[in-house]
Amino acid sequence: MKVLILSASTGGGHNRAAAALKEYIINQNSDNSVQIIDALEQCSKLLSRTVTKGYKMLAMNAPELYGTFYKSADKDSPIGDLVTTVNSQFCKKLLPLIKNQNIDIVICCHPFASAMMSNLKEKYNIDIPVIAIITDFMPHKAYIGDNINAFICASESTAKQLIEKYKVKKERVYDYGIPIFERFYNHDYKLNKDMNKTVAKDLGFDENKRTILIMAGSFGVTDILKIYDHLVDIDYDYQIIVITGKNKKLYDAFEKMLNRDISEFETQEAPEWIEQLSDDNIIKLIYDQNEHFIQNIVKKFRRSTNKTKPTKLFYFVDNVEDYMHLCDIIITKPGGLTTSESLACELPMAIFQAFPGQEAQNADFLIKNNMAIMLKKGEEGANQIEELLKDRQKLDEMKENCKKHARKNSCEKIYSLMLKLLDK
Repeated sequence: MKVLILSASTGGGHNRAAAALKEYIINQNSDNSVQIIDALEQCSKLLSRTVTKGYKMLAMNAPELYGTFYKSADKDSPIGDLVTTVNSQFCKKLLPLIKNQNIDIVICCHPFASAMMSNLKEKYNIDIPVIAIITDFMPHKAYIGDNINAFICASESTAKQLIEKYKVKKERVYDYGIPIFERFYNHDYKLNKDMNKTVAKDLGFDENKRTILIMAGSFGVTDILKIYDHLVDIDYDYQIIVITGKNKKLYDAFEKMLNRDISEFETQEAPEWIEQLSDDNIIKLIYDQNEHFIQNIVKKFRRSTNKTKPTKLFYFVDNVEDYMHLCDIIITKPGGLTTSESLACELPMAIFQAFPGQEAQNADFLIKNNMAIMLKKGEEGANQIEELLKDRQKLDEMKENCKKHARKNSCEKIYSLMLKLLDK
């Protein structure tokens, strides 16, 4: 079976879902062939840069404006019409990829890819199954196409929205969950309690203490330092894991934060879209060397307390599931994949920040179903965490709700559906 997975780099979730599916499909049959292609990059490098950089710039620097665009594109509007037109114009660039390689089935992990494949099937008589993966907990008009054979969604409420609001036929909607790597599910950890003991021991942690995980790669440097500064002031005995991802400035600042001999230090907080540029990019070079800009991004941070908690700091890790299974609460942003992984690990979320649009919708879903809290700023947020840590019943209820809403074995179910569609 030759499988083409179309994704795009507007946030890491689309690519993580694609990678999880690829791993599972190949593991089922060594004869299976799977390609992951960036649909926007394949169609036009300029389109890809415009969409991905534009998304990051708006989401980070003008979130309310991004939210307005997101909502406008989700209905009949000039913005919605523009998205449809762009997808229609560029979809033909995917045609050689499909025809020349005799692709058997296409999986779309991005709304633009889904719309392009629907157009492609209509205009060029492409007669192969296409599956669209909706990588958030609420759907969006950009995913919808009359020629998509199946829509995979994250929850029962997502499925209901697809059917009632977007008029997708019920037989094309599958509540299988967003595909994540199998290792996030709790199977092995439930069967072998020693696994968590081993992880705690390797960290030098007490396995019987409450543990908080902070996944902070997409936060601002000052924001996350303030969260940590307030958390360590909590009058409760617990421990903290911080993963900064590939945010080097945050990692460097955190190393200073954990050095108890330093009470005040400088941080650098360049806009994320600058950080995404390569080191030899002329715009990045000008930005990094311009004194005016540097003055604006260099800030002084002074810790407000001398209290401390056992803390382990990590840059980028490829075994985040080990830490998720060990922890009792995760402080993070509510991206679709991070949310799905947290639910699979039965890990309640404290949402620090949710951009208007898909993240805000994900947050609403989680809070409504008692799987997360929206973290307030400053001392109030620390008090919320303290209350959760001390209220075993409340935390256990949230964990049970996460377990109830987790869609286990998503990749397995999607793979079975792929075979079924090919058999037809």
